[in-house]
Amino acid sequence: MTMARRFTAAAMAISCLFVATVVHPTIAVSEPAKKFIVGDSGGASHDASVEAFFKPFTERTGIQIDYVSPTSFGKLRAMVESGNVTASLWDMNSQTLEQAVSLGLLEKLNWKLINPLSVFPETRQDYAFGQSYFSTGMAWKKGTQPIETWADFWNVEKFPGKRCLRDEPESVLPAALMADGVPLDKIYPLDVDRAFRSLERIAPNVSVWWTSGQQAATLLADNEVAYCMAWNGRIMPRPELEFNYNQALLDIAWWVVPKGAPAQEVEAAMLALHDWTVPEKQALQAERVFYPGNSPQMAQYLPEQLKDKMPTSPKNKDRQLLSNGKWWFENGDAVAQRWQEWKLAR
Repeated sequence: MTMARRFTAAAMAISCLFVATVVHPTIAVSEPAKKFIVGDSGGASHDASVEAFFKPFTERTGIQIDYVSPTSFGKLRAMVESGNVTASLWDMNSQTLEQAVSLGLLEKLNWKLINPLSVFPETRQDYAFGQSYFSTGMAWKKGTQPIETWADFWNVEKFPGKRCLRDEPESVLPAALMADGVPLDKIYPLDVDRAFRSLERIAPNVSVWWTSGQQAATLLADNEVAYCMAWNGRIMPRPELEFNYNQALLDIAWWVVPKGAPAQEVEAAMLALHDWTVPEKQALQAERVFYPGNSPQMAQYLPEQLKDKMPTSPKNKDRQLLSNGKWWFENGDAVAQRWQEWKLAR
């Protein structure tokens, strides 16, 4: 059976399990709206989310969901500050989450109404629901000498060949510190001076500073570079490429509720978020886009060949560095300016 057919069959089976189920039998809901709007980034992740979570939710409850994309922090801020808030769920990254909270752009989540199943603790926050994980790590083409650490990535004598890195400091500077021998639990607070000194050593061998996740996979597949920093979701669909989770940078994509969203629509959205804690549904999404959800039990519902291949698989999660959005909120502007100055001086 193909992956697409397996996905469809599993989705139908799970949907059937819930057809006769009251949405939340232990939660009293005043009167949730019959429709709400979700703002997301679109693309393959959107398609997988609709099939795994939102479409079955609508079939079970009758609550319709409309979508707007792409999203951005600027759009969220403009929507809230104008007082014309239409979306009840909005996706957001870790770096902008802290800023949105500090500016009062978000509503607190009703976790009692969400009534979640077991989730990783870091995905449950007052103003944010961790929807999925992704990793930024080391990648190469099969047949290339494997590497295990960022120190290996920096070691062009032992592991020759061109490199590519992402054109942003949030990923590159922590990797530079790990390459310089700093252990995972000592990366934050970031020693920016040390990180830039480490970066100077590898920079002459970096032929591309990529700005699109697809670039990394293409550069490797076309033999333009030997080793590249890359997103797991861009590498895993390519059977000719390898990805290493050791010392990878683990991050979370979030659902938030914009301040001022219609109350009854927010209630409906909270009911939908419950489905995002169901491990079987998360496995359906992860099979398609390789970005797993917030359940510690998700891996057991994956096909055997994928159980150890996800960012949150038991053998992978604890050997990665979890993003520190608060540190980047407090220091990001200064680091970004230094990053641009560093690139211009090269």
